[in-house]
Amino acid sequence: MNTPQKKILLAEDEGLLRSMLHMVFSDEDYQTDIVADGNEAWELLEENDYDLLATDMVMPNMNGIELILKCQASHPTTKTILLSGGGTELTGEHRDQHIKYNDQELDIDMLLIKPCDLDELLSVIKMLLRA
Repeated sequence: MNTPQKKILLAEDEGLLRSMLHMVFSDEDYQTDIVADGNEAWELLEENDYDLLATDMVMPNMNGIELILKCQASHPTTKTILLSGGGTELTGEHRDQHIKYNDQELDIDMLLIKPCDLDELLSVIKMLLRA
């Protein structure tokens, strides 16, 4: 019996990176939806169940932290990966699961600092989606 494809939602505003990750995730047999901003991601999260949300930190209309918080409130079983280039408002180290954004502390499944290694990203996804 075949196991169903795992569903990933990727929110990334950088077009080339978004397209490349979509191809890589598809090659790994993940069903992947891609969006360019937080509002588009939220619309899809309201309509679908995803196994994993991978989101950029800085995006138009809604940042990755806001998106993760909304996702966690509505879809607590969805795993979350925050991809960040860093910044003064975000406190956390590569692969942290507890981060601080401004004065707000939150738990996520993984923080990956950009540029991150593609093999590491796939390894983290496989680890988080293990059945």
